[in-house]
Amino acid sequence: MPTYAILGATGKTGGAILDHLIKAPNTNINAYVRSKAKLLEQQPGLEKNQNVKIFEGPVSDIPLIASTLSPSVDAAFCVVAINENTPGLRIAQDTANSVIAALCHLRNKDVNFRPPKLLFLSSAALNATMAGEFNPVLKAAISRAMSHLYADLGFAEQNLRLHQSWLDVTFVQPGGLTPDVQKGHKLSVDKASDLVSYPDLAAGMIEIAQSGTYSWMGVSVNATAKDVKFEPNAPPQLLRGLVWHYLPWLYWTCRSLRVVS
Repeated sequence: MPTYAILGATGKTGGAILDHLIKAPNTNINAYVRSKAKLLEQQPGLEKNQNVKIFEGPVSDIPLIASTLSPSVDAAFCVVAINENTPGLRIAQDTANSVIAALCHLRNKDVNFRPPKLLFLSSAALNATMAGEFNPVLKAAISRAMSHLYADLGFAEQNLRLHQSWLDVTFVQPGGLTPDVQKGHKLSVDKASDLVSYPDLAAGMIEIAQSGTYSWMGVSVNATAKDVKFEPNAPPQLLRGLVWHYLPWLYWTCRSLRVVS
């Protein structure tokens, strides 16, 4: 019976992965969240599912993350993320650091410990081959509107690659994400579709986990449908991102005044 860990099970990607896995027969799930109450609000009755174990706490709690990544876990979906271009963002780096520390702890306890395959959610914008397919004007605008987020993902990837000798990591690098329904997906290592829904991204990540391939590669999950709906909140989100890129001090001022979180 396979066991999967989801780090960030209340997020849009993590929630979609959880939706897929709880429907799969004979599958154990370790769900890490910062708020158990939020998870149970999203997934009523989940606590009664005997195949699901919930781990709650800060991502900096190394023993907790180690328990989530217990020796029985076959693959772990690292999808702790936010979609805002927040100055000083470190959520990807902190997640990567905690996962590495937790796996080191487990390896020190048992010399025969076999780390799970890690699927780390990233972005096609960090993949030179995939990003080369984008419209150059749109690419330039998005790279600025998501500059802090991309920097965080880039540093996290650099840290993970320092452990290439003993870890197995796949960087999942989709294009734009949107809350559309599942319509079908395909995997690619050289091209990213403009948009893909969270349910299709989740299905693709599970396919990668089950394939046992794509070690230390960037892989995009692409939509096969042509009618994927656009994320309606994207324009104001990108506008905020541009403001925080060019005027990061304004973000900190707004935060001090509790205008933004």
